[in-house]
Amino acid sequence: MRARAILAAGLLFVMPLALRPSPAAAVTKVPVSFTVTNPGDPGNGSYTVKGFLMRPDGCTASSVLLALHGLSYGQWAWDFPVDGYSVAQALAARGYSMIAIDELGYGTSAGDEDTAQTQPNGYTLSVEAYADMTAQIISQIRGGGSYGGPAFTRVGVIGHSAGSEIAELTTELYPDLVDALIATAYTHEPFVNNDWLQREWFQDNIRAAQDDYEYFETSEQIRADDMYNNVPAFADKAVVDLDNRMANLTPSGEVFSIGSQPSRFALATIKKPVLLLLAERDTLFPGSFGESELQYFSGTPDTTLKILPDAGHVFMLHKNAAVGNDMIADWLDARPAAVPSC
Repeated sequence: MRARAILAAGLLFVMPLALRPSPAAAVTKVPVSFTVTNPGDPGNGSYTVKGFLMRPDGCTASSVLLALHGLSYGQWAWDFPVDGYSVAQALAARGYSMIAIDELGYGTSAGDEDTAQTQPNGYTLSVEAYADMTAQIISQIRGGGSYGGPAFTRVGVIGHSAGSEIAELTTELYPDLVDALIATAYTHEPFVNNDWLQREWFQDNIRAAQDDYEYFETSEQIRADDMYNNVPAFADKAVVDLDNRMANLTPSGEVFSIGSQPSRFALATIKKPVLLLLAERDTLFPGSFGESELQYFSGTPDTTLKILPDAGHVFMLHKNAAVGNDMIADWLDARPAAVPSC
């Protein structure tokens, strides 16, 4: 129950902030849930993965983006409970639906006394297992009904950081399920900032060896500095503090398995449109890595690199988040065949 307890404590604090004004464009947000099996622990039955569907009111477009969060985050990263920091609402205002989930082991998809779901062993939750479960979720999205939303015939995937690794693996392994790929805050070449690798990532692996869930980034102060590049001028302190309070523990299996970045070995097999969105001041995966990263996606003629200025790793929670949201929506607007809007 550890990850769920941390999230619940954060939500108790932020409930007043959640009562924010409605966006200018009318949107509907409904809970959704998916039944999945974890291939890393096949004998333990099925699990429930929870999330939300945000879509423009009256939308009849049969397309949706499935959003996958990074280490320590959750569905809330895509609909942050402070006005002006919701990717899902911004895209809905531009005519695009989004489903965001708490990946298994995180937040509302961790242990749940109400449904008698026990928290999965964190060592069984590898990025490969998450890609398999993402494919299960997309199949349910395409089928409709059972998960609490309609059937969508066009599904794009968008990931943030480690969520991009999962999104890429899913696109590689299940190409018939994915129509477009948006990878954000994540690169393979030259992997990652070596200063951060030596200073922090090794510590995360040590903690992961000690327990099946670990606190990513050692402490709240280090986490804040790395997610926001320690530049107060570019982020609202209240947002940074709330981000830290809402942080989930991270499954140790995900920490161990993402180190080799398994998606790198098949990126050239991706044939779908690809958007790579990086933040200029990202401490982990700097925007300067972008041009080298695009070389991996040699199998598709449609690749786009966008660099968000004056933002760090969690680009959607910086003061210029709206610019990043427009970059995503503009890219989608130019590809109606892949992910049509309303």
